[in-house]
Amino acid sequence: MVQNILKFVGSRIWAPYPAPVSSPRFEMVLAYPDLRRSPFLRKALYAIVLLALTNWLTWRVSNVHFEQELEEESPLYLIEEAAQYVRNIPAFEAKVRESATALDVPPEWLMAVMYHESHFNPTALNQKGSGATGLIQFMVPAVRDLNDRLGTQYYMSDVRKMSAVNQLELVREYLQTTRERYGEYHSLTDLYLAVLYPRAMGKSDSYVLFSRMSKAYQQNAGMDENGDGRVTVGDVDSRLARMFPIAYEAEKQAKADAGWFAWLQDKF
Repeated sequence: MVQNILKFVGSRIWAPYPAPVSSPRFEMVLAYPDLRRSPFLRKALYAIVLLALTNWLTWRVSNVHFEQELEEESPLYLIEEAAQYVRNIPAFEAKVRESATALDVPPEWLMAVMYHESHFNPTALNQKGSGATGLIQFMVPAVRDLNDRLGTQYYMSDVRKMSAVNQLELVREYLQTTRERYGEYHSLTDLYLAVLYPRAMGKSDSYVLFSRMSKAYQQNAGMDENGDGRVTVGDVDSRLARMFPIAYEAEKQAKADAGWFAWLQDKF
């Protein structure tokens, strides 16, 4: 049966090309029916492909841990920039990777967001009057929500006094809360919008976050990439792509593997 199927596959490859009537290839084409007229052979061929893909996926899953170890041996994206403010770099890197795994995002995304907001300075204080502070520029309402979620009584001053490693716990909790409210993070832009303006997650590029006459626009005017007096999702996306090309191109492994499953679903 396997030999027949292989012959059949060969016939489908050679069928479009003209061949003399006396050639073995032509005889093979005549000997085996068209794929559309042979449900059994079609299913058999799909079964072989499915078996091959299953083996590949099994290998892929078994090597995830190995790949993570290799990744951890490579320097974390932007980690050298963090050394200026972070005392315990190994602990910080480990916490970033752990948090990224918990949030189902590449660690590069998390590093890019923190660098953009604070350059990894856990004591950073917004200089434009918003009162935001910390690694991802926590606002008062966000800290209030975290207190409700964690049963804590943090004030903004408490957040500012935390080490970068300890403050990462709050970063992860905040991003997890936002994830539960607004959905998964599908891109670096989504993750950044979770910090800047969560309601804009998943919106089109034309969606407006801030307009020129608002105080919020004045505080975030630097994000108006095209200078049209509005900060849109497209502006944010363009800025992140320009500033963090490596992080911007990083993909979730689940997204990379999804194409195979989509193919299978389409065929079966």
